[in-house]
Amino acid sequence: MKAYPQVGFDVVNDLNKPRDWFYYCIDKGLFLVLIMLVLSLLVFDHLSDLAVDIIALFLLLYFGVYFFYVRLGNLFRNENRTYNVLGKIFFHDNFVELLTKQVHLSEIENIEITAFDFEGKNTSNYLLYKPLNSLGINNYCKIRFKNGTIEKYQFKLNYDTQLYIFRKELIHYYKLGLIRELNLHEILGNHSFKSKQIFRENNEKYPN
Repeated sequence: MKAYPQVGFDVVNDLNKPRDWFYYCIDKGLFLVLIMLVLSLLVFDHLSDLAVDIIALFLLLYFGVYFFYVRLGNLFRNENRTYNVLGKIFFHDNFVELLTKQVHLSEIENIEITAFDFEGKNTSNYLLYKPLNSLGINNYCKIRFKNGTIEKYQFKLNYDTQLYIFRKELIHYYKLGLIRELNLHEILGNHSFKSKQIFRENNEKYPN
């Protein structure tokens, strides 16, 4: 049996709290800033020079943080999300290791893996809470068991070809009929007609 001491995938779950305090302040303070601007315009003639200076300094600080820290920083920052690492997923020849349990392949009806995300991937998103660099945690492994239950695991990829570490095991699962051919091509990056044809010629399914 092959050992995988370092290369399993981290199973994660999203948390609902913001990672960055500045993001939180900018987002929650926008409504207050708009009210302050409106009120300042309405009563500008009645404000003292000190009050005007304080309001101007506050607005300058707010929009400075927004444009330079948030907007410009998003070009280089990872997603503003928090997550817990719950454990690991390992794929073996005869079983799948899920967190702290080992599930024999005979207990599994099918496996579906969605894995297009990896750490540092460009998300092409310019929203406040969506910096350009992904954390790599938008990947999922859904397992349907023969007893009818379904379990879905969210996991992280550190780089785009990390799943290839388990290429041999995943092809083995395909030959057993546990993974659809189309899903396997997506996982292993076989996108051209020729690469799919070569794969079929060299990887026949096991006889029932």
